[in-house]
Amino acid sequence: MTRIACSNSPLRPSSDPRWRVRLRRAAFAAVLALGLSTGAALAQDEDQVPRTPILVIDYEELFRVSDFGQAIQQELDEKRRALSEEIAVIDAELAAEERDLTERRASLAPEEFRTLADAFDAKVQRMREQQDEKARALTRLQADEQLRFRQAALPIVGQLMLDSGALIVVEKRTLVVFNDGIDVTAVAARRLDASAGNAAASIADERPAAEETPDPAPED
Repeated sequence: MTRIACSNSPLRPSSDPRWRVRLRRAAFAAVLALGLSTGAALAQDEDQVPRTPILVIDYEELFRVSDFGQAIQQELDEKRRALSEEIAVIDAELAAEERDLTERRASLAPEEFRTLADAFDAKVQRMREQQDEKARALTRLQADEQLRFRQAALPIVGQLMLDSGALIVVEKRTLVVFNDGIDVTAVAARRLDASAGNAAASIADERPAAEETPDPAPED
């Protein structure tokens, strides 16, 4: 006689959502293991992209080693250095002004000294607020430049994923252990620099050539 399996049969998938979570985790672990084994079997040259379902990239290292990232960092460092020098000059000027006011105190009437001291305090506060705003603007600029770098790198990483047939690209800092064969940070840096260089050359080509100054007519 044919028996109908009951609803609690062990062969029937459970409707418990935890079962689906476990299944997804198991699938991801299987794909990760495949990526590790695939990367381990590869001997990459400089620009070879591994055929693997998973790629790894380190955006912080990409920023450090790429010419594009180094150019951005150099510009930020120069702005930060200029701001530090400006603050040092202002501090020195304010310190000199404070010493002068202190030396003149004995020769000033109390009311006159208080007026000058209040004006000096207001000046110090105003200068401090201006420098703080410049520091905040520099912090915002740094965040904007890092975002611009990631946006420029994203198409490069996407193309690497297509070239390798990968399903996902994982940020290196989120991993505990992986095979270096699936790390494409160095390849991404070279491609990013080539792309940035081509873009810069294209912009330069589009600029109108400077008009040449005609030679003066010879005198008779």
